[in-house]
Amino acid sequence: MTVNGKLRALIIDDELSGRTMIEFYFKEYLSDIIGEMHSVASLADAENAFDELQPDIVFTDIELRGENGLSFAPKISNEIPVVVISAHSQYAITAIQNNIFDYLLKPLDESEILRFRKRLEKLLEENTSSDEIIEKDSEHLIIKDGGDNIMIPFNDILFIEACGAYSKIITPFKNYIASKTLKNIEGQLPRNFVRVHRSYIVPIQQISSFRSGQINLKSGQLIGLSKTGKKLLQELL
Repeated sequence: MTVNGKLRALIIDDELSGRTMIEFYFKEYLSDIIGEMHSVASLADAENAFDELQPDIVFTDIELRGENGLSFAPKISNEIPVVVISAHSQYAITAIQNNIFDYLLKPLDESEILRFRKRLEKLLEENTSSDEIIEKDSEHLIIKDGGDNIMIPFNDILFIEACGAYSKIITPFKNYIASKTLKNIEGQLPRNFVRVHRSYIVPIQQISSFRSGQINLKSGQLIGLSKTGKKLLQELL
């Protein structure tokens, strides 16, 4: 989320009128939930904007000029909800099969937006509740495993990887699965942990070297590096 606690939204629609309509309704009915909005006209523009914006939610039309908006969903982490906004209802089943969070029909109206708002509020409440699963500790990441609290020393963590609705915590001794998204677990980590990619968080001291698109860890493992992640590293190192 942005500093003001609101969601960052990426909007993909090949028509200016469509982008303008979506932004209008979001400002009118969702301004307390959605803050920064970035609108693009193509999937290529969406990919270029994605790493820079690091959106919390993506809205896309399906019938773009020579492109299918649904093809963008598999390219992003499962922790980021994707919402279809389309004038065509016949793609609903395909959208469900692609794990699309919601399907809004054009032309948008108040009732459709308010229906979506309730679903989005429920999702945010569930994510907030799940934040309580992991407690905060100055030296350990504490995750729940059944009824047990598992204490993982921050110094042991090589990196953390997004696995859909879960996060995989990689250490030299054992790998752990936390029932939280990477975005949610990020707030439990000290400042030396950096989100270097939409799928990876890494402690700075574990980095051996990096170049465009790739980080070499001291353990010998390789992980992805986004443009935004590279910028963050360059500012910190």
